[in-house]
Amino acid sequence: MREFPDILRRNRTFIILFAVMVIMPSLLLGLLSLRAIRSESVQRQFKQKQRQRQIAGLLETDLKGWLFSPKLNGAVSQSLLRFTIDDSHIVFPDFRFAIPPERNATQVPFASSKRTLRNKEPLNEVDASLDARTIENLYYPRIQAFLRDRDLGINSSAQYFLRLKAMVVQFPGTHNGYVLGSSQLMEYAKRRLDDLTASEDFYGVFLITSPGGLAESALSGAEVVTLNDFAFFRVVFTSKESGGFSFQKNILLYSITLMTLVMILGVVFMYRAISHEMAASQLKADFVSAVSHEFRTPLSSILVLVERLDSGRVSEGDMLRRYHHTLRQETRRLGVLIEKLLDFAQIQEGKRKFSFERVNLAEISAEAVGLFRESDQAERLEEIHFGPATPTYVLADRTAIVQCMQNLIENALKYSPSGSPVRVRFGRRNGTPFIEVLDQGIGIPRREQKKIFEKFYRAQNARGLNVQGTGIGLALVKRIMEAHGGSIAVQTTLGMGSSFSLLFKKPLEE
Repeated sequence: MREFPDILRRNRTFIILFAVMVIMPSLLLGLLSLRAIRSESVQRQFKQKQRQRQIAGLLETDLKGWLFSPKLNGAVSQSLLRFTIDDSHIVFPDFRFAIPPERNATQVPFASSKRTLRNKEPLNEVDASLDARTIENLYYPRIQAFLRDRDLGINSSAQYFLRLKAMVVQFPGTHNGYVLGSSQLMEYAKRRLDDLTASEDFYGVFLITSPGGLAESALSGAEVVTLNDFAFFRVVFTSKESGGFSFQKNILLYSITLMTLVMILGVVFMYRAISHEMAASQLKADFVSAVSHEFRTPLSSILVLVERLDSGRVSEGDMLRRYHHTLRQETRRLGVLIEKLLDFAQIQEGKRKFSFERVNLAEISAEAVGLFRESDQAERLEEIHFGPATPTYVLADRTAIVQCMQNLIENALKYSPSGSPVRVRFGRRNGTPFIEVLDQGIGIPRREQKKIFEKFYRAQNARGLNVQGTGIGLALVKRIMEAHGGSIAVQTTLGMGSSFSLLFKKPLEE
């Protein structure tokens, strides 16, 4: 975590560019889009209300045309009762009688239950059978009230009577009129509203209420429009239930969602990049620490031995030979480490040149094992031939393959118990040439079996044993085998050992 500020400082240009080019535009676009969506929603609601009022006006025009048309397809063909004003008389031609103006009959009240006029109980237009007595007591008083209101300018040739459940209509410019029941009126209005709102995203309901009263169906969010010339008539507009989702209407919402996803992906990418750099930085720090220790240990031994030799305190032949042997081992150890680092750097930069030749796997195996013959672990190595008796030849760089085997054998000796054997096998398996190093060591956890071939990486259980290593040995082996067109494979069981196999492309004929 101490390196986190340094990583941020090294990547400040990238972070600033990302903030300026992605985060800030995304936030700005989001705010503008929200404002645009709100503005669009207000405009859409305003246009919808305008359209609803326009439809209410069209319905009113249709009603007037239907009510005031003397044609057969007009409302008069469905009327309950027709009348004609003849001077001071109201004539009912279908019943062939007239009522003079001095007959100022009193309006008979109505009730919902069925009654008869003979018992002097109220009737309505559904209950009553039309005869002279019914007309005189029920309809004539309403027609009188209609004519009186018309003369006062309260209605325009049509007036609805709520308790009568019927409408009194007079054709403009004539003395003729009629009475229309509410059921016919409701049916016509519903049919016309369905036609007018068929292509809209809302529908309308035609209601008859008292002037100034609220429609019972006018719920929250519904628009209630009163027809100008018909105070009793209301149209309630309600949105339709839509299962679809309009892309055009929600394009801004899609834009916000897209920009939010881009911003989230950018943040995730930046987080992963910084995390990867932090992990790489930690690996490099571990590598530097391991290399420093690898150098320090042999150098310290060499320094101590040289100081003793310079002091002249060692004069015995056996002791001198032992000191010289140790100096050669430590020097060789430093040389191998330096060579490994230089080879890895060359391969990383693509500068490593390989000299391919026809080589025998038995010879390469023997050469690699021979490098450890003078070490203290020499007796643990066991070389085994596997496969056909005939020699197996491959096209390879002898020095590079020996270096790969040297790394594998060194790891096997380091990560397996003291005294346990380390086997080197070579030959063919299913026709594929291979060299294999087997040990009985600590094994490798399954989740780390691919990571161990990455540069600077060391398995957790290996670090837990405090076994020194640089973390580049297996990465170097993998890159060398890839340059040969082959590969490296590992089979391991945690706590029981591992086997690393160098697999070559194909054998060469003798």
